[in-house]
Amino acid sequence: MTISTSNHGMAGYADHTEQLAHMEPLAVGDQRLERKIGWVMGAMMNVSYIIGAGIFVGPALTLQLVGSGGMNIMIWIMGALIASCGTWAFAELGTMLPRSGGELGYLEYCYRKPKYLLAYIFTMWTLMNRSSGVAAQGIVFGGYMNYAIYGASFKSNWLERSWAILLATILTAVNIMSTKVSLKLMAGLTAIKMAVLSLVALIGLLVLVKAIPSDVDAGYNLSFQGTATNIGPYASALYYVMNSYSGWHNLNFIMDEVKDPIRNLPKASAAAISTIALLYVLTNVGYLVVLPLETMKSSEFIVAAEFFTRSLGENFASTVLPVFIALSAFGCAAAINFSAGRVLMESARSGLLPFGRTFGHLNPQIGSPVNAYLLQYTLTILFTVAPPPGAVYQFIVAFAAYPVYVFYTLIALAVLILRKREPFVTRPVVAPLFCVLVFLSFTVYALIFVFIPVENPYYPYWVPYVSAIAAMLLCVVAWYFQIVVKDTPGKSYNETIRARGYMALEQEVFSAYTALPSEESPIMVYDQSLSRSA
Repeated sequence: MTISTSNHGMAGYADHTEQLAHMEPLAVGDQRLERKIGWVMGAMMNVSYIIGAGIFVGPALTLQLVGSGGMNIMIWIMGALIASCGTWAFAELGTMLPRSGGELGYLEYCYRKPKYLLAYIFTMWTLMNRSSGVAAQGIVFGGYMNYAIYGASFKSNWLERSWAILLATILTAVNIMSTKVSLKLMAGLTAIKMAVLSLVALIGLLVLVKAIPSDVDAGYNLSFQGTATNIGPYASALYYVMNSYSGWHNLNFIMDEVKDPIRNLPKASAAAISTIALLYVLTNVGYLVVLPLETMKSSEFIVAAEFFTRSLGENFASTVLPVFIALSAFGCAAAINFSAGRVLMESARSGLLPFGRTFGHLNPQIGSPVNAYLLQYTLTILFTVAPPPGAVYQFIVAFAAYPVYVFYTLIALAVLILRKREPFVTRPVVAPLFCVLVFLSFTVYALIFVFIPVENPYYPYWVPYVSAIAAMLLCVVAWYFQIVVKDTPGKSYNETIRARGYMALEQEVFSAYTALPSEESPIMVYDQSLSRSA
């Protein structure tokens, strides 16, 4: 990723007035979160969010759809390219508007009328999406822990939920008591997940070079023979793939805790998505050279179980692997939960949540947004225990997931809108136009694709998505009452510290960034005229 100032904002380096006038201020005094996250830890936080159970299940599903091993690898490479394009877009906005909150701040900055409307809808959706996401990962964690302890035939919905409650309780307690421990926990879980995928990749490579004997025809499995010839299956396959890549912009939500955020966000984002892309592609190659195609396509539990049964034996596949997958879900939930509490705190400080002074408060003794995490915990427990088994839970997950692509579309459009509207504002990272357009095209496709008819024995396939759209429209009513009638932003914490907060943001982030010599950032390139003009 390249810093460029030649066409985008030379004047911005001397004057950040335009940005500051429409950004939320940085917290001051004992309400500030400490900057503890460097680019390596930031990359691990993104990786932790991305690697869940998807890579252990998804390759078999995509292979069934696209037909051949060669095309299966291509669809996962395509997913990596789309995720990279999204990473570019978020890096541009994240370095242009270096504050915590992610989409919250970008929507507020770009779409200024009606004031706070899209940011408000994003806040209301975040309440559901993050808590249901932690609950869903908790259920996955519980299912695989049951498998490891009691065997494949054991099924207990309520024991799965008990594991999920334990997971949510541990994460909430750790996030409240110690940011340092939270970061170490995520780093450790991320290392485990990367080690498992690296093991799959290593075994695959050893088979390819014939260091490990195999009776599988690797050449045939990696070929394009049997590739699906109509477009329908590719749409479904790409959807599975992109779900496995989701989470690549997690660091954007916690920028206030990143050291030197304008430099470290793009470094961390690039490192994370590059690492994931390499691991995912090599993992798919590993599956394909160790397993017969038909075995991989017919995997009922997880393709990784078939892989390790064949390569390392039944005991590893039935006892050790489920624990690793459970820990993958745990790590994903940890990343979701950590940033969720921060986003809720930022929303409350802007006045976008009821009782904003309560949920936006940082406990100065322990340096944590305790009340925001307790709200997140309450909602997570509700999503864990309230839905009946089966279809209703699936409905809630689909209902909460659809707005992801609504906001992604708005973010991709925001990059283009802001370039047109504010061409001279500082853009430390400028995403290639091609990348922005690819990302925008995919998000629009994702919004439309879900309305292609599929069989569902429980309810019409379109109900979760139409319900999500209706819920977002209903949020407009709540927005009018809270923002227009009650004017909670005008009475918010951010409003009271706006002048001091802008000064802190200018001095701590923008000025610190422009003062450092370019050679200190190895993956960024400055326009030399900037140094001369300074």
